Amino acid sequence: MQILFIVLNDLSHLQEILEIFIRLKVRGATILDSEGMAKAVLEMEGLNFLLGGPFQQTLPKQVDGSKTIFTVIPEEKKVPEVVEAIQNALTNSKEKVIGFMFTLPVSGIYPLKSKKQNK
Repeated sequence: MQILFIVLNDLSHLQEILEIFIRLKVRGATILDSEGMAKAVLEMEGLNFLLGGPFQQTLPKQVDGSKTIFTVIPEEKKVPEVVEAIQNALTNSKEKVIGFMFTLPVSGIYPLKSKKQNK
């Protein structure tokens, strides 16, 4: 069992990734709004005005924000198939930095449920 994380900087590919998940029967992903370190540091230092104006073209697109998608894939054999499908789909992006993916082993899943059941 693996958890696949995708940090997506080119948000134009979000729908495409979700369609790949559906096609490959990957169920139950979570999508979070995320922010790269560059944007956070510029804002913390009071330099967020650099995000616009003449420097806008020199800064990477991911400064605008990103999405972090994660999903648990129970079948180990399916992980390379999902990763390859996503990589193939994103090869046509016009952006230099689309994002990145990584996996981690999952040793267990523990559902959280209320002891009270609705009747």
